[in-house]
Amino acid sequence: MNSPVFAKPSQIRFCNRPGIRIYLSLFVVLFAGVSGAQTISAGQGVQVAPVPAGSQLSQGLVKNIVVKGNHIESTAGILAAMQTKVGQPFHQSIVDQDADTLYGLGVFQAKPLLTVQHNDDDSFTVTVEVVENPVIKEIRVVGNSAVSTTDILKTLTLKPGQIYSAREASISSTAIRNLYESRGFFAQISDLNYLPESPQTLDVQIEELKVGAITFPGHIRTKKRVFDHIIHTKVGDTYNATKWRDDITRLINTGWFDRSKFKPIFNPEPDAAKVDLGADLVESRTGNFGVGVQADPQSSIAGFVNLVESNFGGTGQSIGADISEGTAGGGASVDLSYGNPFIDSKNTSLNASIFSRVVYRFSGSLFGGSNLPTTASQYIERHTGGALSFARPLTDHTAASISTRYEGVKTSNLDTTIGDQFIQQDGTIAAAAFGYTVNRRDVDLDTSRGDYLSLTVEPGVSDITKVGGLFTGPAFLGSSTFVKYYGEYRAYFSPGPRRTIDDLSAPRKVLAFRIKGGTIKGKVPFFEQFFAGGADTVRGYQEDRFWGSTFLVTSLEYRYPIQKAFNLIPFVDYGGAWGGYGTVNNFYQTDHFRLHLGYGLGGSFRTPLGPIRIDLGVSEKGGVRTDFEIGTSF
Repeated sequence: MNSPVFAKPSQIRFCNRPGIRIYLSLFVVLFAGVSGAQTISAGQGVQVAPVPAGSQLSQGLVKNIVVKGNHIESTAGILAAMQTKVGQPFHQSIVDQDADTLYGLGVFQAKPLLTVQHNDDDSFTVTVEVVENPVIKEIRVVGNSAVSTTDILKTLTLKPGQIYSAREASISSTAIRNLYESRGFFAQISDLNYLPESPQTLDVQIEELKVGAITFPGHIRTKKRVFDHIIHTKVGDTYNATKWRDDITRLINTGWFDRSKFKPIFNPEPDAAKVDLGADLVESRTGNFGVGVQADPQSSIAGFVNLVESNFGGTGQSIGADISEGTAGGGASVDLSYGNPFIDSKNTSLNASIFSRVVYRFSGSLFGGSNLPTTASQYIERHTGGALSFARPLTDHTAASISTRYEGVKTSNLDTTIGDQFIQQDGTIAAAAFGYTVNRRDVDLDTSRGDYLSLTVEPGVSDITKVGGLFTGPAFLGSSTFVKYYGEYRAYFSPGPRRTIDDLSAPRKVLAFRIKGGTIKGKVPFFEQFFAGGADTVRGYQEDRFWGSTFLVTSLEYRYPIQKAFNLIPFVDYGGAWGGYGTVNNFYQTDHFRLHLGYGLGGSFRTPLGPIRIDLGVSEKGGVRTDFEIGTSF
């Protein structure tokens, strides 16, 4: 039913008395409201519910609306879009508005022609003549390289078989632009139109924003080829904001440049769909030579001499030499290392080391209380050998690795006069590890958002030639094979928007979570088990407090920045190891799943030599222990 039509008093000519005029006006309203049913006749034109000829009610009203020229667009749709209706008063201004409204539908080549005929009975006939746009039979997409034609076609609201609509073309242009931006790209989309020479072909013209130049003013030592390896965005590529942010993040993660003075470059070229990229850099000191005293969680205090260069000759290669000797005795530990992050065009990295390291089992602590399981607490294990590893990126955030290691283990400094309060299992071990990592952290050394996953399978073989102390006998001698499975997952959450390349060094409040665990199939010597307890696992407990063939550790921290270089960090750890060698005096162990709680408060300091971390941990029995680390917890 049509809406009521309010007739003007001047249209009712046979009565001038006000009271009757109002009454008859209402009568016309009601009559018009119930006589608006529409009928559509066959043919190109349409006549809608003609008012009976000669009726006084037809005077000044629209009697017919005839639509001509439409073949695809429905007559009902055209009539529905018009304000002019059959049976309602005729207004030329409304007819003029209808012409604009119909043209605004976007399906006609020109503004429809609306002509009006004044009939003998004082009614009106409105004729609507339209010229439709062509029907789209094919769509041509040109200029795209970053986004596939298939994906672009999926976003279009204009489809083959539909009449071309300027309004739908505008909606489709916006959809394409949004698709580009959702993937980190930027593009100008020309007005979608059909080709003059081929009216049934929709032309989609895309102009993608390209990379004009990439420069890094300020670098002196670092070679250009090193930037070529790190920066995956290349001149001439379609600019991708996500890819460029990852490039800048990798550059910062090298540690070769001063983060606080890092200024990204983003300069769009005038009158061109290009942008110049880069960063103003200040190179950091990458070579350090140190002599001094350090606190070690197992050996208490050690003197050290170390030399490290993380960007040797500006090539990105690293070399290192570390010599230390603890006050607990056992001789010096020596570690020599070499790394090359770019040994081929695929950015395969190589790391190698040779070492002779002293491991103090069940030693005391400088900061925390000592609760030793044996009276022979000063005996040592010396591990001598080497390791070699290769890693290759699979994508911007994933990598695969393979590594090998070989080491001989010899126990010394034993005091056999006090009984069997030591654990001796001397021999060799060789293993190969296959790893897979996913790294989606914003900044590796100061993560505020993202996650990290590492999975490793490590088969190996051990050959124990000499045993003594608590675990002896033929069962512990000879060769055996094993497979270690272990993994780690970290997640970081920070309020506010994601860090941009302009504020990667800005302090953030961060909630950090970690879970890591593993299991061993086969028989391994005591020193090859999983250990839990101490600075890197469950704080509040001594190093290596729990051991076994299976372990699980979870940690949760809230890193609250007090100032730019200092964070206050409450933490809680929950973890342990089980199913391995038995209890050693008061260091009780279990053969079944059991976790232990540790919690406390820590602080981290950002220094020119890297972050320093101090944690005060409390065990589930109330024991207090302080752990000191150079680096971050995770």
